[in-house]
Amino acid sequence: MAKTVRKIMDGLYWIVAREGMLPDSNIYLVKEGERFTIFDAGIPTYFKHTTAAIEELGFSISQLNRIILTHSHLDHSGSVPLFLKEVKDTELWVSRQEGEYLEKGDDSVVYARLLGQRLEPIPVGRKLEEGEVIKAGDFTFQVLHTPGHSIGSLCFFEPNHKILITGDVVFRQGSFGRVDLPTGNPQQLVASITRLAQLPVEILLPGHMNIATSNGQSEIQLSLQYAKQIF
Repeated sequence: MAKTVRKIMDGLYWIVAREGMLPDSNIYLVKEGERFTIFDAGIPTYFKHTTAAIEELGFSISQLNRIILTHSHLDHSGSVPLFLKEVKDTELWVSRQEGEYLEKGDDSVVYARLLGQRLEPIPVGRKLEEGEVIKAGDFTFQVLHTPGHSIGSLCFFEPNHKILITGDVVFRQGSFGRVDLPTGNPQQLVASITRLAQLPVEILLPGHMNIATSNGQSEIQLSLQYAKQIF
């Protein structure tokens, strides 16, 4: 059975996270001609469901160009080794900070052990830094380093279409990422959300729960309001 797939706009699709005992993440697929990129990879439990969803869009996973992670927590990175095993010429892109953990097989940030998983070393093709630009199909994403949920959390802003992929930094309806996992920091999270709230976001694509296809900035501002009250 495939995961549910929803079209956001031409060339951009949402593979909806599955509900289950273990957390799963939303995955965003960007078409790049005959190939495609995914933002986040979900957990191994649903790998076959993810690949079935990709096939529904007319792709084989052999056409995967790269995996870009918002951060390395297991619910976002767990299926990466399966993709890398199946597709020999694909690459993993992740923040420099968390890429170093993945390369070492160090689960102190990934928290695989807490979920009964073991993290093997994962090769990283590119370690991303603040201010880099990623061209993917018809989209051009700006890399934003937004720590708080984790030390190397990244968001990706596409100014032409006013799209923001946020991972677990901020969600809809006033929600935001937890800070009680390793390298979480409430002050950094508030600073990161403050920064995001200033962007002209229409389409908000978080790592969990529903997306917003309009008024994304107002969703972020509501999350900032609640985060400031708590922290």
